[in-house]
Amino acid sequence: MLLTEGGNAISESNRVNKEDVPEIVATAKSLAPKQLLKNLKADIGSAGYKLDSGDIDLMVEAVDVIALFKTQGEKDPVKVAKKKFEKYFQDKGVRVNVNGRNVSIGVLYREKQSQQERLAQVDFMVIHDTHLVAPYHQHGPRGMYDLEPDFKGEPIFIVMNSIGKFLGLKFDPFGAKLMKRDDNTVVARDRDAVAKILLNPKATGDDLNSVRTIFRALANDPKKEEKLAQARQDAADPKRGITLPESYQPGTATWFRSLANLVSPK
Repeated sequence: MLLTEGGNAISESNRVNKEDVPEIVATAKSLAPKQLLKNLKADIGSAGYKLDSGDIDLMVEAVDVIALFKTQGEKDPVKVAKKKFEKYFQDKGVRVNVNGRNVSIGVLYREKQSQQERLAQVDFMVIHDTHLVAPYHQHGPRGMYDLEPDFKGEPIFIVMNSIGKFLGLKFDPFGAKLMKRDDNTVVARDRDAVAKILLNPKATGDDLNSVRTIFRALANDPKKEEKLAQARQDAADPKRGITLPESYQPGTATWFRSLANLVSPK
């Protein structure tokens, strides 16, 4: 088996096979302070659901990290807490690196397939309100990778923000905040409430599961194309890597019919 590159924060880390994820997560939890486990959220992103992943994401509550390392009085309590979290791992002899919102560690494990010792990157994402934020990133338990092996979560947020732009709103996926664009007033946070505002009054959080479910929820919306205008523009940019449902792709017969109906509704 060829060694392949894992996460960027821990050098020499390898991509992790699906079947090895539970053991690595268990080891990462055992290395972390017990005080941070009570609000820890797993199943973030693709690890454990795709055949292999570059790193494994776990969310820990920022308030818990601040409380544990007593950084409440600091100008930037989260930033200082992350540095102390880093030192905690350093003192245990664990490879660690702070990058952005993450405290990334290297976890040694024995790969089931090859029986060789490997190094995996596990990112402890320090996030406020993990109970609200995690559901926007737990695509695996909803079976999205089973439906679409190449499923990615980012396009969901791009489409949500396209709709939000039309409505004068914007969505922060790592804050779980749907906000007014002009003054950042928060109008909704949980998935059900956000879905009802962005999609339709009968929508639920499940309608935000994928780009396809979002499109279905907008199927009868007369302002659908206006709401998706920014997403269409982003999809035309190959650097963004966004794929919209084929039946609604610009240039298809369905797409032209939808435009015709907007111009000359029956």
